[in-house]
Amino acid sequence: MDEEDNTRPEYIPHELVSEILTRLDVKSLTRFRSVSTRWNSTIVHPSFSKFHLSNSSAGAGAPVTLVLSFINRFNSERTVFSVKIPPNQTKSLPNPTHILTIPGFAHPFVSQSLNGLICFNLGAMCVCNPSTRKFLKLPWTKAEISPLSPASTHHRRNAFGFDPVSNAHKVLDTWITCHEDEMIMEHKIFTVGAGCNKWRRIADGPPYFPFNESVCINGQIYFRALTSVTASEEAVMVAFDVNREEFRFIQIPDDAISNSEEAVLIELDQRLAIVHHQDNILSMWVLIDEEDAKWLKKRVEIPGMCSEINDRRRFKFAGTTFSGELIFAERSLMKAFYVFLYDLKKNEAKKIEICGLTDFKFDYSSALMNVISVNEHVETIKCLT
Repeated sequence: MDEEDNTRPEYIPHELVSEILTRLDVKSLTRFRSVSTRWNSTIVHPSFSKFHLSNSSAGAGAPVTLVLSFINRFNSERTVFSVKIPPNQTKSLPNPTHILTIPGFAHPFVSQSLNGLICFNLGAMCVCNPSTRKFLKLPWTKAEISPLSPASTHHRRNAFGFDPVSNAHKVLDTWITCHEDEMIMEHKIFTVGAGCNKWRRIADGPPYFPFNESVCINGQIYFRALTSVTASEEAVMVAFDVNREEFRFIQIPDDAISNSEEAVLIELDQRLAIVHHQDNILSMWVLIDEEDAKWLKKRVEIPGMCSEINDRRRFKFAGTTFSGELIFAERSLMKAFYVFLYDLKKNEAKKIEICGLTDFKFDYSSALMNVISVNEHVETIKCLT
């Protein structure tokens, strides 16, 4: 009787192969796309990237990835890095990844990391997947309305959003033409990965002059704005529904510190919050009911053991983690650069040293680099086209 042939590999159902692939890191998936046509079509399919992202977000015991943005005080260049912090460690891994450097110019914009993608302005808007090192440059835009007089001015604002209903990332491009006390709005939308490399014009909505900020929470992009260029009125909150592509105003409480640059917008327990840090007090206004514009005010006293955070000359609020921790970062990039992850529920903070950033060859000196934002990031294999 012939011996059994053990050299033939056993057949593995493709469903099992796909399940195994969703548990791998993006670097491995990028290599495995060349294994076969079927593996490649599986990995690049939108449903696979969505499932892989959910696995990446829920991975217990995995390193925390932070995306850090800096601006050069001398030439306004913006430099973006990602770093990994191993579980239960107080130092990041010593090999930060340089994602990109953006030349300084009139319309600076670097978005938060949204489901693994980042949006930024290079004159033309760009979307980047830091995990795959892929970039998508969007078509150039400009104001379509001609200046109404020599005194008319054009202003540009950008925002980046994610729609969980359609699983789509969208870029909002807004041009405001100001003429005397009139504001004329022009809004365009670009849907990433829709197969159409064009901007779409959408309804202009009510006039407003937006602050240079935005945060996307559960399919809503929020930013503060003034409804007049001449009146000294308080700001309102603008909400843009990424799915419906509609704008609406939300009144901000009278006691909220809404116009100060020191008051920032964050996501807190999947809700919008305005946070103001003064001395050792965090004052927060949390939006609990959008329809009726109901806000809940909270006041948190930072304990003495975390007193370093209260040194406003050294540290600034820079972002949040997915679990709701507030990230305080040193304002300038020093040889030893630290961030604090502050847990509001436990009222305690963890100090993390971010290693290796000053080894990067900056123009001029790393001492000229000021931090803009620090946010948690998750890997995705999502294609941009």
